[in-house]
Amino acid sequence: MLKLNFTKSIAAYLKEKLNLTPDEEEVALYGLQILIYTFTGFLAICLIGWLLGCFWTTLAVCLTAAGLRLFTGGAHSNSPLTCTLLGMVMVPLLGKIASLTAPFFTPLNVSLIIIPGFIISLIIIWRLAPVDSPAKPINSLEQRKKLRFYSVAMVLLLALGQAFLLIKGQALTVVLALSLGLWWQTFTLTKTGHRFAIFTDNFKLRKEGKRNEAPLL
Repeated sequence: MLKLNFTKSIAAYLKEKLNLTPDEEEVALYGLQILIYTFTGFLAICLIGWLLGCFWTTLAVCLTAAGLRLFTGGAHSNSPLTCTLLGMVMVPLLGKIASLTAPFFTPLNVSLIIIPGFIISLIIIWRLAPVDSPAKPINSLEQRKKLRFYSVAMVLLLALGQAFLLIKGQALTVVLALSLGLWWQTFTLTKTGHRFAIFTDNFKLRKEGKRNEAPLL
């Protein structure tokens, strides 16, 4: 896999021009990776969704999960690139699932699917959100309460939007995609979601280890 190491070159340039310390250079590098990988990842997700014929459902999954993540936090990979690549796989996959399955359902059928998922997600988010990380700790109890409130409020607003579409009998694919985005983000809050993030990190390290041990040709 091609390594996107141009961020290191930019961080090294900033270090030289701004006289940054090694710690400041690491912070700058991490920030650059987050910005660049997030932007390119979003474009790649939209492109993959378009190529798969499920652009709108992919966009619905992406915006729901990303919007919720701003408030709920969730499991993190050790590498921003790994997070981006995982999103490029999972989000279009969920969007395609929504586009393929929704036409087989009526609004009532979709309601019977998403309502239990909504209740379970709301309970998990209320109990676990926000989930911080070492790179982005939450040190204030008041901030934690605000983030939990915003998380729950967003889930409720999402449910209202879905209810409106279901009553109108429109955009069932988007309704289902919104729930898939909600469920995916809720999954990242759980212990299983964290174990999955650890698994992807370990898998990446094993693959890199195998490449590093290969003889040079």
